[in-house]
Amino acid sequence: MKKLIVLIYIAAATILFGYAKAEVVITSPVISFATQHVNKIFEQLNVKIVDNKAEVTWKTANEQNNKQFEIQRSTSDETFKTIAIFFTLEDSFKTKEYRFKDELKGVERGKLSYRIKQVGMNDNCTYSKVIVVTL
Repeated sequence: MKKLIVLIYIAAATILFGYAKAEVVITSPVISFATQHVNKIFEQLNVKIVDNKAEVTWKTANEQNNKQFEIQRSTSDETFKTIAIFFTLEDSFKTKEYRFKDELKGVERGKLSYRIKQVGMNDNCTYSKVIVVTL
């Protein structure tokens, strides 16, 4: 049932947000319980400009009851809009690295703010810190 709900979300997100190029890389198992702090969902969140695209990367050490990650961007320092969604289908106790390339279509030069919204299976949300880059 969980997978069916996720597939419905994927279809809806594709209709609403279009296709996004994204990568997930499992890098290593989590061995120490010290790295699995409950409030420490996001690790090493970075945004850098590469070939006129914004590359957003982050790591997670532990994912339990996670439904999705939403990459959000703001051009006004106030209103964030979801520009891509990563759906997760299973719990993980390994370090995962996520990478998303924002094509920056329709974005003018200036400051851009990015954050990651984590949504759990119970629809509770957690936000990462905000990273600001300048085009």
